Amino acid sequence: MESIIRSINHIARLATLYREKELKKYGLGPMHHTYILNVCRNPGISQDALGQMIFVNKSNVARQLAVLEEKGYVRRQTSSLDGRRLLVYPTEKALEIFPVLTELLKQWNEQVLAGFSETEQHQLLEDLQVIKENSQRVLKKEDEAQ
Repeated sequence: MESIIRSINHIARLATLYREKELKKYGLGPMHHTYILNVCRNPGISQDALGQMIFVNKSNVARQLAVLEEKGYVRRQTSSLDGRRLLVYPTEKALEIFPVLTELLKQWNEQVLAGFSETEQHQLLEDLQVIKENSQRVLKKEDEAQ
């Protein structure tokens, strides 16, 4: 039997390929949606907090935000309370594409969950949440041990 994690990795890769194809027309990469959605939902979030929220290291967050800033989707500003913190805000361009991104993800979810009842979808989401929390716990233990 194929491992659950291997199946999850395959699904994630296919989702990335789908987003890559669909987001190309907006000049976005397959992971840019994550940044735009989270910045739109949390205007003024710190760059560090954003990285923690989406499980991406600081240098990758900085690099991706620089690309999105150059493309006009976000703006970064130094915090008035702490000059070391960069706060990230959505631009009008990001707010305009927000519903497009949410619809794109909704369509993907509907297509890949076709054939699952609402109850089954809910149970699957709960099960995946447990796997995610277990994964976070394992990683935290490893980090604390070092």
